[in-house]
Amino acid sequence: MRNVNCPKTLVYIRCDAFGGSDQEFEAAWLVSVRAMRNRPFCFQAWVIKYAACYDKIPPHCLYWQIPDSLGMNTVEGVPITDSGIRITDSELPITDPLPLHKVQLWECLSGSIELWRKEQLADVPVVINLGKGEKPRLGHYWFTLDYLPEGQGQGYLDLGDAELLEEHKEANVIKLSNGQVVIYPNNRIKWMPSSLTTEEAVAAIPKWDVASNAQWDAWWGDSEELLGSALWAY
Repeated sequence: MRNVNCPKTLVYIRCDAFGGSDQEFEAAWLVSVRAMRNRPFCFQAWVIKYAACYDKIPPHCLYWQIPDSLGMNTVEGVPITDSGIRITDSELPITDPLPLHKVQLWECLSGSIELWRKEQLADVPVVINLGKGEKPRLGHYWFTLDYLPEGQGQGYLDLGDAELLEEHKEANVIKLSNGQVVIYPNNRIKWMPSSLTTEEAVAAIPKWDVASNAQWDAWWGDSEELLGSALWAY
C-alpha cells in the first residue's frame, strides 16, 4: 500500500466512519489517501475537534460540504452548533447519501498511486453516470488518482491491471452536489466547461471503444526499430 498527499482542504467526516452516527459530522483537514489493491481508497484527515489523525476513512464518509438538508450556520465556512464545531441534528435527515459501492465504482487496481490534477479541466462542472437505475448526478472535478505498477522501482513482477490498457482506469475525484465525494473513471463522466461545451456535445453519448494491448501492438508493429525489423517492436 502507498500513501500520497492530498490538497489541503477543509472537509467534513461523517461520524459513522469511526463508530458514530451517520447524522453527525466532524470538520477536518484532508491529509492523504492510501490505496490497497482490490479495496476502496482510505483517506486520512486531521479532525479538528480531537486534534487527531484518522487514516482509514472510507470514501462514502468523506464530504466536501455539509448536505443542505442539515441547514447549519457557519463561522468562516465551518458549520457550527451550540456545542462548537461538531455537526449534529437527528431531526434533519441527510438528503440522498450514496453507499460506498456507488461512491467508488471500481476497487483500487494497485497499491501504488499518484495524485495529479487535470488543470485544463480544473473545477469544471461534470455529470456522473452512476449506472442503470440511477439518475445522473451533478458535480465538479477536483483531482485524479492514477494507478502505478506495484514495486516497479524494486524490479518486482506486477500482477495487477495498472498497465493493461483494456483494464486500466483513472480514478477521478468529483465533488458531488449532495456534498459527498465520488471516485469515477473517465467513461462515466461528461466534462462540461461552460464556455466550451455546445448543446450538441451535452446531448452526445461518447463511444467508449478502448483499444486493447493487442491493438496497440498491431499499430506499433509496422514501425522501424533500431535493428530495422518490426519483430523488435514492443
